[in-house]
Amino acid sequence: MNNQLSSIAVQYRKFSKGQYIGPDQFNEFLDYFEDQDRLSRMLLQGVGIVCGFKPTLIYKDRLLNSIQLSQGVAVTTDGDLLTLNKTQKVSEELYMSDLKTVDIKNKEFTHFKAYDNFKVKYPSFYEGAEQIELWELATAEEAKTDFQPITKLSGLEDKYLLLYLEDYEKEMKPCVGVDCDNHGVLQVRNLKVLVTTAKGITHILGDDRLIIDPITGTKKRSRKDRIQPHPLFIDGILGTEEPQRVIMSRLIAANGVDTRFSSSHIKNMYIDVLAKNKYGQAVFEKIQAIAGILGVPTVSYQPFRESLARVINQEIGYQYAYDVLKDLMDTYSEIIKLLPKAFTKCLPDFASFPKHIMLGKLISDTQLDSFRHQFYNSPVLDDDKATQKVKFLISRFNHQVGYFDADRIMNNRERVKITQSRKLNPLSNKAIPFYYNVTEEFLKVWNFKKTGNRSHQGNLAYDTDWQSSNPGAQDDPLVFNIDRNSFYNIEGHQGMDYQKALEQIKQIRDNQQLGFDIVALSLEELVHNKDFSKAYFNEYLEQNPGMEHWHGVEKGGTFLIVYDSIRNPNVIADFSLPYICCTPKSKIHLSLPMTAVCVKSGLIPFTVSPVNGIVKAVVDSNLDGGVREIDGVYYFDPGSVSPQLLGQEITFTVNGKSTDCSIKVTSQPDIKVEIVEPIIYPGGDSVATIVNLKVSGPNFANYTYTWDFLGNDIWVPLDPDKAGYLSYKYYKLDPKNMPAIRVKVSNSGCTETVDVNLPVTKECPVISNIKYSVVDNGNDTQTFTFDWVLPSDLSEVTGLNIFTSDQPGNGWNYESGSYRPRRSITLPLGKYYIRFGLVGSCRETGSTLNLPGFDDIGIIKSHPPTASIRWKDNSGIEDRLCRQSVCNYTIEVSAADEDNDIANIQIFKSTDNSNTWNLFTDLIGTTFGDSINKAGKQSYRAVVTDKKGNKGTSNTLSYEKGNHPPAVSIKWNDTFGIEDRVCSQSACSYAIDVYASDPDGDIATIQIYKSTDNRVTWSIFPTNPQTNTFTDSVNQGVTNWYKAVVTDAENNIVTSNILSYKNVYRPAVVIDKISFPPTGNCCNTVLRTLSADAGRNQDFTLSKGDLPTRQLGIKGWGGGATYYLYFWSKLLGPDVILENVNGPTLNIKDIRNGKYIFQLLVKDAQSDAFAIARVDINVDP
Repeated sequence: MNNQLSSIAVQYRKFSKGQYIGPDQFNEFLDYFEDQDRLSRMLLQGVGIVCGFKPTLIYKDRLLNSIQLSQGVAVTTDGDLLTLNKTQKVSEELYMSDLKTVDIKNKEFTHFKAYDNFKVKYPSFYEGAEQIELWELATAEEAKTDFQPITKLSGLEDKYLLLYLEDYEKEMKPCVGVDCDNHGVLQVRNLKVLVTTAKGITHILGDDRLIIDPITGTKKRSRKDRIQPHPLFIDGILGTEEPQRVIMSRLIAANGVDTRFSSSHIKNMYIDVLAKNKYGQAVFEKIQAIAGILGVPTVSYQPFRESLARVINQEIGYQYAYDVLKDLMDTYSEIIKLLPKAFTKCLPDFASFPKHIMLGKLISDTQLDSFRHQFYNSPVLDDDKATQKVKFLISRFNHQVGYFDADRIMNNRERVKITQSRKLNPLSNKAIPFYYNVTEEFLKVWNFKKTGNRSHQGNLAYDTDWQSSNPGAQDDPLVFNIDRNSFYNIEGHQGMDYQKALEQIKQIRDNQQLGFDIVALSLEELVHNKDFSKAYFNEYLEQNPGMEHWHGVEKGGTFLIVYDSIRNPNVIADFSLPYICCTPKSKIHLSLPMTAVCVKSGLIPFTVSPVNGIVKAVVDSNLDGGVREIDGVYYFDPGSVSPQLLGQEITFTVNGKSTDCSIKVTSQPDIKVEIVEPIIYPGGDSVATIVNLKVSGPNFANYTYTWDFLGNDIWVPLDPDKAGYLSYKYYKLDPKNMPAIRVKVSNSGCTETVDVNLPVTKECPVISNIKYSVVDNGNDTQTFTFDWVLPSDLSEVTGLNIFTSDQPGNGWNYESGSYRPRRSITLPLGKYYIRFGLVGSCRETGSTLNLPGFDDIGIIKSHPPTASIRWKDNSGIEDRLCRQSVCNYTIEVSAADEDNDIANIQIFKSTDNSNTWNLFTDLIGTTFGDSINKAGKQSYRAVVTDKKGNKGTSNTLSYEKGNHPPAVSIKWNDTFGIEDRVCSQSACSYAIDVYASDPDGDIATIQIYKSTDNRVTWSIFPTNPQTNTFTDSVNQGVTNWYKAVVTDAENNIVTSNILSYKNVYRPAVVIDKISFPPTGNCCNTVLRTLSADAGRNQDFTLSKGDLPTRQLGIKGWGGGATYYLYFWSKLLGPDVILENVNGPTLNIKDIRNGKYIFQLLVKDAQSDAFAIARVDINVDP
């Protein structure tokens, strides 16, 4: 057998003019291009049947008359392109092949014979030494005497069709005489149509059993065709795997509408469906079968089954066991939709069907025949990437199983989250459910397209804990565009109190303006239920039999949460409807008789439509909005409104719908009215008594006042001035019978009647032995708690005022209350003067400051200051490195204090790697400067101190100057080389370059040393050269050595390489003329005139790869003689290795950069005549 791709030609030779081409070289040229053609066809297009080759059995008189095979195209794994053909032109030349044509629609085979593959011994046709049963088909034109009519072919039910390319080499007769037209090896290519049995075709395919090699004893796969096996050939693989629907209306149909259902009834319906699906075992088996053929890993079924069992055994969360199984089946559905397209092979196995193509069973009723080769295309033609997607989905299946978290289902009862998603498949377009433990790796296997676009983090999910930073649409997807996602995953509510779950879902829905309704269904019958957000499960299910668990609700639908009863209020299941159901159609209306009311007012009835509507205040769940239901009637109770809502507008809803009804509750006036002594009694002729009053309290000027000065219920309107003062004149008043004064203080419906304390003669007693404690509340406030000892006489005492002031000169505030110990007051942080005064029918002291109490007590604000430092030139905080001898810099300091009491800022400096810090300077302004000029590290930080002694330390900035040794080298100026040089003249001048560097940039000195005694002693040549080049010369018989020594600022000393220049010049004597005697007794022979050529001068550059092996050949010539002697020598240049110095071609090895001169001496072998030629070779680095 001649498998072309069993050994591949990877290079060939170009032919040159006049070259003799041998058969091996010419065949190598042909093999290279043929191999490339085959490889391109197979690897870039594909292998298998491209089209056609469909057999049709033609019967006549109930007997098989012929087998018709349609024209087609196929490619073998050896790169052969197979088509049916017939002879178009018979060759007129003896050793030339006939010409064929493929322009045919089909071929009709009418004859057959047993086929013997003895010429090729094709391995696929042999079982050991025995060939499998094979028959060759032939047309009527092709059939010879050894063929039989096709009618005699028996056992058609057990016959399979093959295309086989009989490929072998045929040796021709050797070339005799002058006729060599038949010389060469004929490459035979005969396309055969063969028939075999089921046993034969099975042998050709092979199987996955392990067999033992009889020679080596090793185990190996017996499969021969490693391409044909495909998941599509697995029985039933395309059968869908979907869980049955859980239809809740069957509960009513089976048990009746009056049955009191429990959680177990619903749970058992899901368990029954899961059991019928064997908890997904069939899906796992099919996935494992597919993965086994594709060569990808899978996961075990049993751990997943155990996790499902844990969830099912719980009273809550069993619906999610159904959901995760449905997810796995959805993934499987995506896989089998792709399988018919998944025939991509990146590197087809060359040995699978190198010379044959299986055409399938002769008589077959299956649409997909596992004994017919498909077309296995190259990945370059796989636009859909079907095979890659199948492997991706198997990986997702593995992750779904491995990252399924049963504990999360049983424990996640704290937070409701709504995530936008999609209702319809594929699963990859949906949001990731909460029962998967989402990680970065999990996100990469969820959506093939997003992973390919590197946008896998855009997958929506309940769990966003994997996000490290930059939260966006994935963290709270509902705040972004949701046009393409018309479904809402609702998770985290099962196991939660249904009322809490209901409120959380409603709050998210209303805040995000989502289009769905929500109803809570009780398994226990509800009596006199007027709340349209609740319903009786049985009645609701009977009226809406389409309710189904969807893990959420679609836009425009109704989400249903189910709980058992008020005694057992936890959510046990959820369902949804694809429509809004079933809120009343009556008009929503709500009103109150006023828009403002006093906090001490009584109950105010609402006017509600519909009359059985449910009224709720739109306030935070921890606040009381004042709505009360009494005997089925809703009232507004101002007195129960939370203090935080006083003065704010409160709105209301009816049956969860917003209304335009609102009200504002105002607080009761807190006004104090006092007599300003002294009272001006009548004197002289006057009969008037003038009483001065002082009104005080928060916002006292915003109230209206009416007075009863005579105690006769005659009320006089009179407002105080801006300072709170007003006067009233009594005429002919008996001072001993002062009337009681009352005042009505009114504002926005609130009225407070205040009795004015009349002057008395007895002064109020005082408390004693006052003690206090104070605590910081952590919110910029402090609470004082006071205890005291009461006086013995409390007959005229009704209360105790606690007066407070931060500065008594600015006035006092007070808080009235009981005189009984103990009392607490809360004030902002700070120091206060505090006084205590008993009040009642007794006379209060004239000066608050003189009352017993405390001075300058309390907790002051104590926020520590903060500081930061940065480089002034770039505002950065990076650690810096000095690469100069000296680096100067400026540092900017920023300091802040919430209490605005910074006392000083000090700068500290460390030079021992922050182990100790010393005061560098007291900061004046906002910047300071410094420099570094020696090796080491200088660190800085600022310490800011406030007036209370609190300190704040800044970040640290560092400037480091390294202690790295310098580097130095010297090179010849003309070649940049470092070779030892030889001078062959009386004197040679030259220049040397010095290359010095230091990572720290602090080179101090560069000194050049010279030696003339073979480096025994060195002397300074020039001192500190001003440039990086110095010059010198070498005279006859002298050798100069040079080196450079570099010292840096840290006294690191480094010595360079050594260069040497040796003068080997020796004087020579030249004979200008030789004269011989006229007798001619010597040397009259005339020598031949020779010529020598050493080739042209050449330039090479090593860095450009001109001399990759560092070798060079120079070819020389001689002229003018018959036989020559050659003598090569090197006159100038670095040391090299010279080979073949006595041949015409000089080989030079170990070439280095430099300038070379080579000399060729050509001598006549039959005389003393000679000629000399030189060649210059310049080699750059």
